Amino acid sequence: MKQLILRVSDDLHRRIAARAAREGKSVNAWTNGLLEATVDADVPEDRQARADAKAAELGMLVVYDDIPEYDEETLREGRRVLEELAPEIVRILEEDRSTGL
Repeated sequence: MKQLILRVSDDLHRRIAARAAREGKSVNAWTNGLLEATVDADVPEDRQARADAKAAELGMLVVYDDIPEYDEETLREGRRVLEELAPEIVRILEEDRSTGL
């Protein structure tokens, strides 16, 4: 294992230590996690893999082994409902953005 010596301001170190403590991690573990998540962030496959891993870790990843096939009528109805709801969904999202929610 390699070591990395990094100079940071006292204030930044204090903030990193506080964040790591809030997450129940050491400064080293927290910083390693941040670097892991950042170093290949521009590589879409790695980003998706990390997102999937984090979602699985949090119990938020659902894997469907048996996705049902839908008939054309069901798909048409789903598209119709989506088209009907889309303007309202967009309005709500824009409202949330403008209010900072």
